[in-house]
Amino acid sequence: MSACFSEKDIDLIGLIYEAASMIPSGMVSTYGDIAAALGDKKASRAVGDVLSRGERPPEVPTHRVVYSTGEIGRGPAAELRAKRLDEEGIQLRNGRVQGLAAARFADFDIEPVLVRLRKEQDDIAERAVLRDDPQEPCRIAGLDVSYQGDDAFAAVSIMDRRTGEIVEERTSRCKVRFPYIPTYLTYRELPPLRSLVRDTPGTVYLVDGHGVLHPRRAGIASHIGVALDVPTVGAAKSLLVGEVDDVEAERSPIRLGGEVAGCMLRHGRKAAFVSPGHRTSLRRAVALCSEALQRGIPAPLRRAHELANEVRREAYA
Repeated sequence: MSACFSEKDIDLIGLIYEAASMIPSGMVSTYGDIAAALGDKKASRAVGDVLSRGERPPEVPTHRVVYSTGEIGRGPAAELRAKRLDEEGIQLRNGRVQGLAAARFADFDIEPVLVRLRKEQDDIAERAVLRDDPQEPCRIAGLDVSYQGDDAFAAVSIMDRRTGEIVEERTSRCKVRFPYIPTYLTYRELPPLRSLVRDTPGTVYLVDGHGVLHPRRAGIASHIGVALDVPTVGAAKSLLVGEVDDVEAERSPIRLGGEVAGCMLRHGRKAAFVSPGHRTSLRRAVALCSEALQRGIPAPLRRAHELANEVRREAYA
């Protein structure tokens, strides 16, 4: 694995609990305050999702975390939160903290880990090679992950380009401790995918996500490719950044910063948004996805998606 990639999987859920536990009695913080302490306000929704879980540690004072408006939320749990805040001296009116500015705590002593991860993504973008390997690929491997809570079920499905047949499949399962945050998908999905990726000559990996079509030009396909040093292509179901020249066309360039960085491949009502990840050019990325496209999704990716869901359902049957 590349030295630029985090050697240890990041327990962001644990960091969120740690931050919430720092809020003193008689004070409150917002979900955005904790997200900012982690290094990116974009993580606010993830903070809220983590702190609303039923299986969270009981000692974490989640009642002290409120919305940016001071609202404590609704539903049966809101009554208990209101009672606990009242006991700690926090005044509420119509379910909203009064004097939020005076009661607000933001002095968190935690690493702004998302800042470090963005720098790591910048490094990945610089190291990504957008040229083809000399060998023409003979196998296309699809990678996908299915989730049940924090249980991740990953699958790889490998197709022989000559026959169109699936010739190999593998799966893995692990716990993930990184919630979904837009533009940080790699840190959630690499742990379950890592053991499925092998640098087999002639194999290109298609990832259900983006390559260079990413705000820092380091989507999950680029990141996995550089970190594990394998040829990769991003083939996402939706567009994260960039502009499609003709959204009604069957094939159209996608521009990012004025340059063509990807391609939309439409099949019926569905489309794949393709971009190179690592050790692959845009031309080859589009060619591989085009020849394997089935109802808007390349066949190996479709099969990997089905397989990941199958093993998840079997595990929770």
